[in-house]
Amino acid sequence: MKKLRTRFRKAFTISCIIGFAAMFLFPVITTLTNSLMTAAEINAKYYGEGMRVVSLIPDKITISQYYELLIEKYKYLHMFWNSVKLSVIITFLNVIIAVSSAYVFAKVKFKGRDTLFFMYIVVMMMPFQVTLLPNYIQAKFLNILDSHFAIILPGIFAPFGVFLLRQFMKYIADEYIEAVVLESNSVKDILAIAVVPAVKPGIIALIVLTFADNWNMVEQPLVLLQDSLKYPLSIALNSVVQEAGSIAFAGSVIYMIPIIILYFYFEEHIIAGLTNAKF
Repeated sequence: MKKLRTRFRKAFTISCIIGFAAMFLFPVITTLTNSLMTAAEINAKYYGEGMRVVSLIPDKITISQYYELLIEKYKYLHMFWNSVKLSVIITFLNVIIAVSSAYVFAKVKFKGRDTLFFMYIVVMMMPFQVTLLPNYIQAKFLNILDSHFAIILPGIFAPFGVFLLRQFMKYIADEYIEAVVLESNSVKDILAIAVVPAVKPGIIALIVLTFADNWNMVEQPLVLLQDSLKYPLSIALNSVVQEAGSIAFAGSVIYMIPIIILYFYFEEHIIAGLTNAKF
């Protein structure tokens, strides 16, 4: 009887997991299969008259959506590279600043360190919409409004990375760092030899999370940019749906590809980075 209950619980748990997985994967699968439909089929099924039913299997498989999107509608591809540019630059600079700042908060003792770090946490907990107006005023003062610098500058100083890496660096043995100091008193050598290898999972997790966050940005470009050709892909996707719904699914697939690749390539590092952090 006990074994029967155990099997039932296991089967019930597996069924729930499969059910939730299917529920979350359904939109992704639908988007992928619908991106292989012809424009006429998309218009008939989703924009025609009568009841609209989600279709998983295309009547005829074609890549015409991708051809129209990438070849004929150059604006979409241009915004794709805008997203790549913004996300890569912000992620790269944010990680460099986060590593050095987290090391100072974790291992360098100075007056007011804990108070300053508490301020970091307070800023991190604020919705970023709260800081949009100060960022707009600052960008206007620096004469970088309506340029990518207006988005990059606030992005590279985002406080989450400092908070995350500091939780890793607190538990690096001081003796390990002192051993490196005996060989070289350079901060660059200390970070490269003692700190970065010890917090590698946290850095990789931060890279993926920061890239994903900036890849999906919406409010910042809408407020800080005026020229639509400077918009990232996250803004273009909405206009694609409004202007040409027949290629909306292909646009969504291309939009998802970078995040999916990053997740599957660094899956183990992301899990290790988030589970090993001592919050």
